[in-house]
Amino acid sequence: MSNVVNAEPYLYIDGYGETEQQATIDAKQQLALRIYSKVEVKEKNIQSKVNGDINTSYELQSEITTLPIEIQYMEISHVTCEYFTCQYQFKIDTNKWFASLKRDVAEYHNIASDYLSIAGQQWRDLKQLDTIKSNLLNSEQSLIILSSLGASDLFLLENKQSRLLRRATQYENQFQISFRSASDRFSSEVKTLLSASKAASSSGNITVYIKASMQKGKQGNHFVAKQTVVLQIFEANNLGVVVAQKQLSEMASSPNSIDSALKKARQKIIKILKTHSIYSLLD
Repeated sequence: MSNVVNAEPYLYIDGYGETEQQATIDAKQQLALRIYSKVEVKEKNIQSKVNGDINTSYELQSEITTLPIEIQYMEISHVTCEYFTCQYQFKIDTNKWFASLKRDVAEYHNIASDYLSIAGQQWRDLKQLDTIKSNLLNSEQSLIILSSLGASDLFLLENKQSRLLRRATQYENQFQISFRSASDRFSSEVKTLLSASKAASSSGNITVYIKASMQKGKQGNHFVAKQTVVLQIFEANNLGVVVAQKQLSEMASSPNSIDSALKKARQKIIKILKTHSIYSLLD
């Protein structure tokens, strides 16, 4: 178990490992757990049948989530080795690290403030929204680190963070996207999926037209299918001009049938659509 000691102006962290690299990873993980950790517990019932008898077992699965922390100004203070494991004591110059984090937060805030001051209702504005949200997430995480480790003079930064988050949310809620699709089944399925986004509207500032196509064939003893989905972006003030286009293509094979291969290819595309925000997807 690693220990974390705060002794101004240095933060001391213990890490264990056979090598300096292993000990560094261990120390950073312990510091991340101290700063922020979220535990999710999932319950799982497992049933099995043996010789006609049904056996039921109960299992708890836990997952710990921490912040992605990039620690700066960290160096080795002391090393003690016993057998195959060494205890490394690292020290971090908190004055320099805190100052760097505060500069990063201020820079993220300036970028977000400039964007929200001039953001309109066009495609170029929407493209930048995902970046702005990512920047504000980074600044939020930096503020959590600073607050957890006892940094001072955070009131103005925290206040500005709250204001910018509210402004970004208000702007995002005002931005509406309408989805249209070709008449084929998969285009309609993609439209239904994308229309679940909170940005979706029957008449939006941006219109996304969805059209799908597929190719199929055979390679050796396997059936091969390629599914393509094209997303064309139009602005409300000029629906006759495509301002941007995004193409997603996936291939899959199956020893059974073309339908099976096509289903696999489509599932790959569906997974992409589900794991990306509408803003990053259309970038």
